[in-house]
Amino acid sequence: MKFIATIISAIRPVQFLFTALMCTLLLFAGVTPAQAGNMPKSKLTEGTDQLQKIDAKAQTAIDKPATSLEEVEERSKNGLNEVQGSADKDKMYTSKSSKPAVTDKLEKALDKMNK
Repeated sequence: MKFIATIISAIRPVQFLFTALMCTLLLFAGVTPAQAGNMPKSKLTEGTDQLQKIDAKAQTAIDKPATSLEEVEERSKNGLNEVQGSADKDKMYTSKSSKPAVTDKLEKALDKMNK
């Protein structure tokens, strides 16, 4: 019986440290959402101008008869596609390499296996 009491008394500092760690974790978990509110906010009407232009183009396209392939190609030369134009072109991801990312990951994994 004295052996069990010795084990329990040896575990008490570990229990204290574990409790202190959990309290700290709960404190930081409670503060994190409050810090998210301090982020810079974007204007709610910032993106509506582009959307209204795109909507207007879509409505005119619906009202017109079907367009020919040449007209579609001519309109798509101005940007990414016929409807979107060059909107948000700078925000799109472009890859610098011609190889797909999967090929790069596969080669790295094979190199690690061969070492």
